Amino acid sequence: MSRPLNFQQIQAFKTVMETGTTTRAAQILNTTQPSISRRLSELRAATGLELFDLYNGRLRPTREGRQLYESVRRHFEGLEKIETAVHVLRKSGTGVLRIGSTPTLAAGLLPGVMARFTRQNPGVYISLQTFGTPQLRDYLSQGLIDFILTTGHVEDPSMVSTRLQRASAVCVLPTGHPLAAHRTLRLDHLRRHRLVLLDDNDDIMVAMRARLRARNDQEDVMVETNSSLTICALVAAGVGVGVVNPFVAKTFAGRLAIRALHPTIPVDISLVRSVALAPSMLASRFVDMLTDQVLPDPLDDDAPPPGDPSPAPSSAPPSITMPAPPGPADP
Repeated sequence: MSRPLNFQQIQAFKTVMETGTTTRAAQILNTTQPSISRRLSELRAATGLELFDLYNGRLRPTREGRQLYESVRRHFEGLEKIETAVHVLRKSGTGVLRIGSTPTLAAGLLPGVMARFTRQNPGVYISLQTFGTPQLRDYLSQGLIDFILTTGHVEDPSMVSTRLQRASAVCVLPTGHPLAAHRTLRLDHLRRHRLVLLDDNDDIMVAMRARLRARNDQEDVMVETNSSLTICALVAAGVGVGVVNPFVAKTFAGRLAIRALHPTIPVDISLVRSVALAPSMLASRFVDMLTDQVLPDPLDDDAPPPGDPSPAPSSAPPSITMPAPPGPADP
């Protein structure tokens, strides 16, 4: 071979093989017939092979030309697959979105976002894994999920955590409970009632018990569990009064009363991602949509003061948006 082949020669050869004439090949490649003939001559000189002969005034491939074409065709098929893959990636990331979430956020926050996301990205496959924060952290470190949504804390140098929203824990009560007459409840209201609470490992309980200890208050815990969903179900059944994050409480709206607490107990929604791997286009698109849906920080220091914390009217629907710390609570 006297000199290397170039793409224009190979492309001209392939197109002539598929169309049968240099004139038609020139039309497809948006060039001239003499240009195609010149590229074929250059290819013959570079390979040292007779790729065509003339038969009844038409080009006819030789056996060598046919064999070379098969190699060229396979090469172009590979390029077409690459172009298709690039198109799919540009359109929908990898086509697979792997989300890790705590159960309360999966039930109370993600359904609306996922419904909107799947409508806009109908060809995407989503894997949603719901576990506690420690197991989600392990999954992320192993590359089994793209990101974590949690209300817990993740401290790991290989991960970066971003707060998406700060809300406040709420009190959930059976419908018709005497405390449901109040718009805002103090913690000392709760100690007079049977409580259904999260265990001591939960951030809400850590903060709540610290506030109770500061006031020398004691709680009457009837049931303790590690599941906010279980608390809401037990409260709806009349077992007692509970304290949970507002996202899971929202899923039980209509089945129980939801009231704000004072002093407030912050609940952060955090997005946790790997430091070592940049997010896919698909993951970034989902996170943007999720960020658009979450509410402004209701505990922002610049938030306006709340309205009169008077008893809630009996016809008012349960409120799940947490106000900033109120003035004196209801008696």
